Amino acid sequence: MNMMHKICPRCGSRKVKWIIPQNWSQWECYDCDYTGPIIEGDDDLAKEIHDAYVESQKHEK
Repeated sequence: MNMMHKICPRCGSRKVKWIIPQNWSQWECYDCDYTGPIIEGDDDLAKEIHDAYVESQKHEK
């Protein structure tokens, strides 16, 4: 069974912090500076999101 973690929906990082306790949907990602709701997923989903994020960053440059 895969462990579920809170992950950033933009970059797949697990380095997220709940920034406003009164508002459950306000989280911040330390890796990509995303702010907003986060998702729960396993390591496979996090890797899939991260790979897509890295690929999207290549196209922006």
